[in-house]
Amino acid sequence: MSTTTAIHPLSRERHKGMGWQRFTHYGFARPVALASLAAPEVTKAALHLPLAFYPENGAWKLGAVLGLEPGQNLFVAPDGRWLGGYTPATLRSYPFRIGRPAGTEEAVLCIDEASGLLVEGGGEPFFTDGGEIGASLAGIWSFLLEVAKGEAQLSAASALIAEAGLIEPWPIALKDGEATRNVEGLHRIGEEKLGALDDAAFSRLRRSGVLALVYAQMLSTGHFTKLGELAEAHARAARDEAERRRSAEVAAATAPAEPAFGGGFAFGQSLDVDWSKIG
Repeated sequence: MSTTTAIHPLSRERHKGMGWQRFTHYGFARPVALASLAAPEVTKAALHLPLAFYPENGAWKLGAVLGLEPGQNLFVAPDGRWLGGYTPATLRSYPFRIGRPAGTEEAVLCIDEASGLLVEGGGEPFFTDGGEIGASLAGIWSFLLEVAKGEAQLSAASALIAEAGLIEPWPIALKDGEATRNVEGLHRIGEEKLGALDDAAFSRLRRSGVLALVYAQMLSTGHFTKLGELAEAHARAARDEAERRRSAEVAAATAPAEPAFGGGFAFGQSLDVDWSKIG
């Protein structure tokens, strides 16, 4: 699959007689360092992934932290397997997404034509012979609308938390050899700020239903160590691959090195992605 994107609205004119196939690995998600979340999936995501608040277009969002560098997703193995116990809904909908034409809030179904998943005259049809949207595609469209609704709900809840003064910058320092550098842009719940809330402010948060979100983000920070562990595993895999290549240059045939992430995945196998629910 291509690492570039070519997002186009689905239309009967442009995609007549075409179909699509489901992705077989998560290689497309390698550049995604921060995945936005929808309200219904926060609890499940917090059980497996570190979550952080971040500002976007003047609003607060909550996302899953998947890497520590722009364009880096540590939860995707070199062979394309997903290494997290939970996959954010926004990744499960690939190669589809919701788009909004300039100057309108109307939602349209779009596809990444650079995904390599479009099929001429085969695959799962986009449209029926009668011009209606295909059954599988209708399910994905419904899923995407629910995800968009859940993202808006989560953004509204995050705004209430920010108004209560609970969101603070997350100081994250990375060692790079002898140097130390900071990861910018991520925010968390301030435990001291939460503890300093008076009864009236705490009651307002409880009545608004956002306390579960507050505690989910706080508990998820324990998964941050996974990022360091995965970074080390990726480094080992890269060293193993470099050593294998060097050995292959010397010998005509070399047994493949044991992958740092373990085996059990083939690029051709179909992934069973559940589009019936978000979380």
